[in-house]
Amino acid sequence: MKPNQLARELDTAHRHAINAASAGLQDPALGAERLTGPVVGRLADAAVTSATPFLRAPLLAKISAVRLLHTPPAEDDAGRCPACNTPVPCDTFRELSW
Repeated sequence: MKPNQLARELDTAHRHAINAASAGLQDPALGAERLTGPVVGRLADAAVTSATPFLRAPLLAKISAVRLLHTPPAEDDAGRCPACNTPVPCDTFRELSW
């Protein structure tokens, strides 16, 4: 995945999360606690932005662990990925390189 593509996908995910949070804040099932008005979008954005690091950290840790598993071997090895046994660099390693 290229850096620009990753940034676009993260922005899209952020927008979807804001929309979901906005809908949740305005849900009629909340009754008297339901929020309305122009402040809802700002509150939803603040909620998503503050939660993002807590959601992103485990994902980045898993990506890092996968990348370590698919790291090309040293020069004296057979030139195959130690995790998937395909020629290096394997598709997984290439996909995780940005």
